Amino acid sequence: KEFHGLPGTTFSSIKERDEYDSEKHATMTKSEFETWLVTLICKVYHKRIHSGIGMTPEKKWELGIFGDEDTPGRGLSSIPADREVLLLDFLPMFRRTIQADGVSIDGLTYYADVIRQWINADDPDKPGTKRQFIFRRDPRDISIIWFHDPDLGMYFRIPFADQSMPSMSIWEYTLAAKRARQNGMKSMNETMVLQALNDLRQQVDSSSEKTKKARRQQQRRKEHSKKVSPSRPLAAKTLEKATPVPALLEGVVKPLDDIA
Repeated sequence: KEFHGLPGTTFSSIKERDEYDSEKHATMTKSEFETWLVTLICKVYHKRIHSGIGMTPEKKWELGIFGDEDTPGRGLSSIPADREVLLLDFLPMFRRTIQADGVSIDGLTYYADVIRQWINADDPDKPGTKRQFIFRRDPRDISIIWFHDPDLGMYFRIPFADQSMPSMSIWEYTLAAKRARQNGMKSMNETMVLQALNDLRQQVDSSSEKTKKARRQQQRRKEHSKKVSPSRPLAAKTLEKATPVPALLEGVVKPLDDIA
């Protein structure tokens, strides 16, 4: 209900939307909407009395943690040791084998010396089968992936094998790959994707008419270039190159896969 009160809402159905022009009335970027949403949850929703529990969610949480004269609390949960690790645990996960030329995801190849020892590694539980490793990737910047070292319990930054490839989002890459295929490049490679990506960016930047589609693509590029994330709410530099995220502390923070 709160969402549908915002300018630019698409409502819950076509019938309800009627002739309302959502795109014309929309006022917030995605980042601005994320800020609005967090404010709504933390400063409004959690402080409203809910009929089902007879109190605010904030009060219910407080009782659950600290208890009262009738019910003992469970105590404070362990706080994640590193917010970057927490973010990485929520990013999309891929399981891949490691080849001599690196790791391939969506036709893009990644490589760093830290994965060299795992090239063509066998699965310890399945003799004769290549071992698959966990990789994480932020769809807003697919120029790097994060390798979870199974022995060290740490994440390591793995960049594009081709260092001439620029940073890009998964959405830009999808558009570039589509453009390459439309140009008849059936056996597409990273050079062709780079060429198509550059063409797309030039078209968006030089668009004199500034169509809705061009404006959306340009705004998306601006948002992704800020490198802002839930763990870094303010613009910050990319995580240091080839620097591992601190190891997960035993009994304090574990990857979500372990928890599941």
